[in-house]
Amino acid sequence: MLISGQAAASGEAQTNRASGSSEPVAAVQQWSGAVLLAVAAIGVAGLVLRLLGARGDLWLDEIWSLVLLEPITSIDQIFWRVNHDNNHFLNSIYLYLIGPDASPLLQRGLSIALGVGAVVAAGAAARGRWAAVATSLLFAVSYPMVHYGSEARGYAGLALFTLLAVVLLERRLDKRGSGTAFGAIVLLGFLSHLIMVETVAVLVAWTAWLIWRRTGSFERVNVELGQIFAPAFLAVLPLAACMLIGRLLFGFRIGGALPFSLQAFAQGYGGMIRYLFGVPDWIGDWVCIVAACGLVCACAAIWRDRRASLYLIGTVGLPIVMAMARLPNAEFQRYFLVPATLMLLWAGELLGRGFAAGGKYRVWAAAAMVAILAGTTTFLLPFYEYGRGSYATMVDKMTRDGTAEYATNQEFRTVMIVDYFAKRLGRQASFVAKDKICDVRPSWLILEGAIDRQPQHVDAVPGCRSAYERVDASTSWGLSGLGWTLYQRRD
Repeated sequence: MLISGQAAASGEAQTNRASGSSEPVAAVQQWSGAVLLAVAAIGVAGLVLRLLGARGDLWLDEIWSLVLLEPITSIDQIFWRVNHDNNHFLNSIYLYLIGPDASPLLQRGLSIALGVGAVVAAGAAARGRWAAVATSLLFAVSYPMVHYGSEARGYAGLALFTLLAVVLLERRLDKRGSGTAFGAIVLLGFLSHLIMVETVAVLVAWTAWLIWRRTGSFERVNVELGQIFAPAFLAVLPLAACMLIGRLLFGFRIGGALPFSLQAFAQGYGGMIRYLFGVPDWIGDWVCIVAACGLVCACAAIWRDRRASLYLIGTVGLPIVMAMARLPNAEFQRYFLVPATLMLLWAGELLGRGFAAGGKYRVWAAAAMVAILAGTTTFLLPFYEYGRGSYATMVDKMTRDGTAEYATNQEFRTVMIVDYFAKRLGRQASFVAKDKICDVRPSWLILEGAIDRQPQHVDAVPGCRSAYERVDASTSWGLSGLGWTLYQRRD
């Protein structure tokens, strides 16, 4: 079956060349039974990894989404009343339907399904049977994809619909695709996360380059861009209108914005590349960026086909534009998920070409895949051990003897989390502001931050006779979570 699949792919490529097109086939149209079985097995493995990652307590941003939904009374209000950057529409709709009292695993169910879908879509987006297996395997085991595919937010959908948008756009470029389907996928991407605008920007730039290279006419570029992307624009227009109306009526809130710096950019993009491929910590962030982007550029120069320019624009061009625009929050790896998705797609194709070439190239591809799997395992294991943090046990300890009074060094975040878990436990916890500590003398103190930097004893306010002793701690690992240290008053 594998041999027949390879022959079919070869015959399709020959037909493509005979038709006068210099571009390779956009994606595998027919998989052999063995390839289907391999991708299906990889999808099951991806599901297991995401189920393991979905264990444990919800963390701040997941809880925040539930808090934003509390005041609304109907689903339509998600689109115009909840005007916040932590409102990921599809995820919010799902959370609204299942309710705030569902189990954490169920609350993360949509992301798990979309994350597994991304594993299969990655295989469909790859070019060639070897690339299909390699790419789906990378998406199944890569730590960022496992993490966001097991978290009740919108990033799993962003990765999935980015991949599907690439596939459907290529069909549009080959005059075989449906504008309605392409528009629907782009809309679903925006409903998953507004960072889908990065995907659209990359696809527009890529399409413009392909049209200009073919026609040499800027007029044709404008005309054909309008024809190709009009369905997507029309599909997203109602969503944009709802957001605009909501902004005019109620304003729009952003959870927080940290200023741009090159160091933050390196931490964000370099850290994402490190997580994608299991690169050890002793290799610097800038080294990760230069090495990965350098390889993409080298492949683009060698391959010189249609998809090569997509990888170049998406993994090199887009981050450069983001840096030049000095976008805030660059230190957070999640804002580089679109370049990361395209980089994994490129890596899967590179490995697939190595496997298909045979001989020493197959050995190198196999060695690279083993190294990536080994490296990403070193990331998945601590993620499974520590997760996104453990908060419910601390709230339980504080409130088991009745209403608890507590203070904290991070009022907004800590209060939101404590209130959520206290409500689920059917208990009460009262927050005490810093200027009231001496008067109320709360029994508990929660300090947010790295637990290895927190002292064993704390004087909440010097001279206020409130001494606290450390009684519990919780840490997290990876892309999400908060470190908590719990103290009890001992005076």
